[in-house]
Order: sequence, then C-alpha cells, then structure tokens
Amino acid sequence: MRPSSSIGSLAVALLVGSIGSAQVCTAQPAPCTMRLNVELTPDVPNPRDPGFLSSLVDDHPAYQLTLVRQDDASDIVVDLSGPGPREGCHEVIETMRKDGRVLSVRPASDSTE
Repeated sequence: MRPSSSIGSLAVALLVGSIGSAQVCTAQPAPCTMRLNVELTPDVPNPRDPGFLSSLVDDHPAYQLTLVRQDDASDIVVDLSGPGPREGCHEVIETMRKDGRVLSVRPASDSTE
C-alpha cells in the first residue's frame, strides 16, 4: 500500500466520522410563562381541581396551568407555561376566554411576561 493512499483513506474516514457525529443546531423558541388572573363563573365547583385546570387548556396539550392561589370562590391566579413562542401562550389565553366557565382572563400584576 502506498503511503499517500493510507493518508487519503484516513482523511476520508475522519471526514465521514465527523459528518456523522455533527449535531444540527436549530434555534428553539423560548418557553413562555405567564401569571394570569382568571375570573370564573360561580358554578365551578372546585377551581383548585387539577382536572378542571387542565380542561381549560385541553386544546393545547403542550401547555399547563398551575394554581398559584385562590383569592375567593371565583377568582384564581394561575401560572401558564408552555414551549413557546410567546404567541402560543396568547393563543391559549384566547381559548380560555372562550370557555363558558371563564368570565375573564388577564395578566396578573406580578406577571412574568
């Protein structure tokens, strides 16, 4: 075997190996988190129920609501979180506003947005 042939084979092997192990870098949208004041209708039996909270974002399974506090029988403060982009959180809020059990949704004064 000729020395130049060995060097060429080694160079090709290294090139193929480095291409195979290269990672593709793609920009991921920043996750969105928002604190929201949600006013509910009086007929909601238990606003603290995790099943109820998840039903408010049911159409958006990548997003979740976490109860921060319940101010009174129909006012709750929740954290909305999801993969982003920020427009995704706004779409979830619009869906929540259309729910018959929700009277209003607005960013809390201590919102992380």
